Amino acid sequence: MKFRCVVAFVLSLAFSVAVLAAEKRVLTPQDLWAIKRVSAPALSPDGKTAVIVLQEWSIEKNKSTSNLWLVDVASGAVKRLTTAQASDSAPTWSPDGTRLAFTSKRGDDENASLYVMRLDGGEPEKLIEFPFGLSGLKWMPDGQSIVVVTTVIPELSASLKKEDFAALKKETKHRKESKMTAKVTENRQYRYFDHYITDSAAHRLVLVNTATKEFKDLTPKWDRLFTVAGEANYDLSPDGKTIALSINTVKPPYQSHPNHDIYLLPTDGSGTLQNITPENKGDDTSATFSPDGKTIIFGRQDVPFYSGEFAKLWKHDLATGQNTALTESLDYAFDSVKFSADGKTLWAAVENQGVVPVFKLNADGSGLTAVYKEGSSSGLDVKSGTLVFLNDNTSRPNELFALDISTGHARQLTHFNDEFMAQFNLGKVEGYWFTGANNEQIHGWLVYPPNYDTAKKYPLVQLMHGGPHTMNRDSWSYRWNTQLFAAPGYIVTWVDRHGSTGYSEKFASSIVNQWGDMPFEDIMKSTDFLIKKLPAIDPTKLAAAGASYGGYMAAWVLGHTDRFKTIINHAGVNSSYAQYATDVPHGFPEVMGGKPWENLEGMQKQNPMFYAKNFKTPMLILHGELDYRVPYGNGLELYGVLQAMNVPSRLVVFPNENHWVLSPQNAIYWHWEMQSWLSRYLGGKPVLEKPNFDAPAEAAK
Repeated sequence: MKFRCVVAFVLSLAFSVAVLAAEKRVLTPQDLWAIKRVSAPALSPDGKTAVIVLQEWSIEKNKSTSNLWLVDVASGAVKRLTTAQASDSAPTWSPDGTRLAFTSKRGDDENASLYVMRLDGGEPEKLIEFPFGLSGLKWMPDGQSIVVVTTVIPELSASLKKEDFAALKKETKHRKESKMTAKVTENRQYRYFDHYITDSAAHRLVLVNTATKEFKDLTPKWDRLFTVAGEANYDLSPDGKTIALSINTVKPPYQSHPNHDIYLLPTDGSGTLQNITPENKGDDTSATFSPDGKTIIFGRQDVPFYSGEFAKLWKHDLATGQNTALTESLDYAFDSVKFSADGKTLWAAVENQGVVPVFKLNADGSGLTAVYKEGSSSGLDVKSGTLVFLNDNTSRPNELFALDISTGHARQLTHFNDEFMAQFNLGKVEGYWFTGANNEQIHGWLVYPPNYDTAKKYPLVQLMHGGPHTMNRDSWSYRWNTQLFAAPGYIVTWVDRHGSTGYSEKFASSIVNQWGDMPFEDIMKSTDFLIKKLPAIDPTKLAAAGASYGGYMAAWVLGHTDRFKTIINHAGVNSSYAQYATDVPHGFPEVMGGKPWENLEGMQKQNPMFYAKNFKTPMLILHGELDYRVPYGNGLELYGVLQAMNVPSRLVVFPNENHWVLSPQNAIYWHWEMQSWLSRYLGGKPVLEKPNFDAPAEAAK
C-alpha cells in the first residue's frame, strides 16, 4: 500500500511539473517592462544592511517610479523604505548609519532635490533644491553636512549664493520658453548624446549643512562642466578635507582631444585646484582614496581617443606626489575599485572572456584572483568585511548578492523577480569557441529557442554588438535581449569578434583603422561553424542585426555578402562622412581608416557606403532623431540609397528617442518592427501583436 502511495505521489508530482512546464510562455517585449530593476547597492557603515533603488515601469503611463528598499545582508529580508510616486535615487548612508541622504523629485519640486530621512522612522525631509537639480551625494565624516554636485549658469553665479537662485530660475525659464531656438557655436564639441551644450553651464561642488540647510560653494568661479559627459566623478578623503575630482583640462573651443586629469580640491571653499596627473595626455578618472587617506587609486589610459586601450590602475602617493603604475602587466581593463576596510585589498568587477567576475587583488597590484565567476557582476560595495554586488545572466535580470570574502561563496540576497521570471519558457544558453580571423580563437554566446527540437529546422540570427570596444556578456538586457530574439523560434548568437574587450588589449585594439575586415570574417566564420555544429540551422534562413558599431557591421555585411536573407540596422555608423557630426568628434578620424583631407583612400576603404554597388539584401533601418552619438542622417542616407536602388527596405524613425529607445511604448513598438521584419523573411511568429497605445477617450478630453 505504501509503495502504491509513493508511486501515485511521484506520478502526481511528475504530472504537476509537466503541467507547470506546459503553462510556461515565451518572453514578450511587454515583459521586459514588467521586471523590477535593481540598482547598485550602498552598504551601511557596519556592513549589515544594504540600500538599493528599485525601479518599476508603467507601460500605460510611459514612465517609471523608483523607491528605496533596505536589504538585511545576513538574512536577505527586504523592507520598503519609501513609497512616494517619485524617482528616488543615489542613496548614501550617514557615517553613523542612522540616516540616508538621497535625491528625489516630489510634490512641487521642479528638479531633483536633496532629501534626508532617519532610519528609526519619520518622513524624508527636504533639505534643498537647486535651480538645475543635484546629484553625486557624499557625507562629510562628521555627519553634519553633505557634498553635492549641481549645475549653474556661470555668468549669473560667480560664487553660488541663494541670492543667485532667482536670476538662475529666470534665465532657465527664459531658455525653455524662448521662441528663438537657434543653437550657435564655434566649438568643435557642441552637443552630447541627446542634448546641446551650446548654452553656458558650469558644474559646482557644494557643501550643504543638514541642520541649517545653509550651503557653501566649494568651486567658486568655476566656469565650465567638469567632464565631457557632463558628469562629476569624484571621491572624498576619509578625513573630509580633500576631494579628488576628474576634470577635462581642455578648454573651449575643445579643438584637441579631451584630457581628464585628477585634481585635488580642499573642502574649505577656497576653490584651489591641484592637478596631480599632468604628465598623462590620456584620461585619468575614477579616483578612490585609501582608508588611511594616504594614497589615491585611479584609472589611466595613455591614448587620448577611443582605441580599445585598456584602463590600468595607478596609485598616487599624497606625501610624495608620485604616480605609480599598479596593473600595467595585467591584461585587464579596470573601471573602478573598492578598498577593503584595512586597505590591503582591492575589489573590482572586470570583464573576462564573456563574463564579468568579481576579482580581488593586493593594494600593490599583485595577486589578481577571480573570486566569483558566474554571469556578470557590477555595482560592488565593501564595508566592514562585507561585500555586496549585483549579478545577472542571459536568463535572469539583476539581483543583489553577498560574497563571503573568506570562502568566495556568493549568496543571492534579493528575489524581486523570481516569481515573475518563473513563468517564462526561456532558451538554453551556452558559450562556444571557433577559429576566426588571423586563426585566432573567438568566443560567442548561443541562445536556443524555447522548446528547441533537434529534429526541426530553425533560422539563425547573428546579433552584432556595438562599441566597437565592448564585450558580449552573459548578461540580461532590456534592449537587445537574446532571449527575446530567440522567442519567435530562432537560434540566436552574439560573437565577440575582433575589437571586443575582455580578451586582451591587443585583440581589442586590433581593428583600429580597419573596422570592417576582421570582424566580418569572424561573423561569417561563426555562421559557418554554427551551421556545421547544429544541423538544425536552416542555412537558407540567415539574418544579421546590429546597433551603433553593430549597425556599422550591418551596413558592412550589406556591402560584402548576400548570404543573409535580411539585415536589421539600428543607429548604425553607415557613413564615415556623416559621422563627422557626432557628439564625440575627437577620435573618429583616427580610428576609421583616414580623413577626407588626407588618406581619403583609407577612409573610403572602411566606409560602408563605398560598397553600395553590392547592396542587395532587404534591410530594416531604425534610428532616433535625438541620436547625436550616431546622427540619424546615417540612417536616412542609407535608406535613401537602398530605395534608389530598389532594394527592399523599411525606415523607422523615433523623433523623441536618442541612441537608445528608452520609453516603454516606443521600445515595444521597436521590438514589434524588428520581429515582424524577421518574420517576413525568416518565418516564425512575432510574440506580440502590433501595439496600439492610443490614449483612452476619457484621457484625451
